[in-house]
Amino acid sequence: MQTQVKHWLIGAAVTALLGLIFVSYLRTSFIVDLANRFFMCF
Repeated sequence: MQTQVKHWLIGAAVTALLGLIFVSYLRTSFIVDLANRFFMCF
């Protein structure tokens, strides 16, 4: 049972990562804005 949950979480993480990459190709200004906000925290 625990391995099924682990596989599901890995699949969800990979799907989220691919979705983020797809959005970054569509809206590059959005990703640049997120990066700027992230680096402003430091």
